[in-house]
Amino acid sequence: MASFLQGKDVQLITFGKQVIKLAQTPPNSGSSANLFTVAGGSVIVTSLVGHVSTVMSGTTGAIALGTHPTVGTEKTAGIATAGVIGGAEVGTFLTPLAASGLAGALVVSALFAGNSPFLPNPFLVNAGVIEVTTSVATMTGAIDWYLTYVALDVGASVS
Repeated sequence: MASFLQGKDVQLITFGKQVIKLAQTPPNSGSSANLFTVAGGSVIVTSLVGHVSTVMSGTTGAIALGTHPTVGTEKTAGIATAGVIGGAEVGTFLTPLAASGLAGALVVSALFAGNSPFLPNPFLVNAGVIEVTTSVATMTGAIDWYLTYVALDVGASVS
């Protein structure tokens, strides 16, 4: 009897495990909020995509994505430098744009127009947290975040 791979199996083989955080509201200005927790060791992040699920307030609010490792130095824009998301409508995608050796910019796009939401250069994250930091006093709205990863260390996971 033939055995066929299901879509979820192809995703697991190609990009690793997926973790989803729904309806995350950005924190107040200058504050950081945890998006994902990396436990048990380091992981290789193969994709990181935000999807606006409730319209974002204002026109100037920006967010950056970074890391705060259990051991080591926090880098509030270590994954993506600040990108303006104020006024982003429902359905807008957010993803880090890779840059050689540096944190890329956070790309805000209603459509990818041929760009892939999957990172051309996956990146490592040590145990700790992946966080979001904002630039305005109050930002309302919500973002669904999708992350795929492969454990670098045996037993490492993301939640």
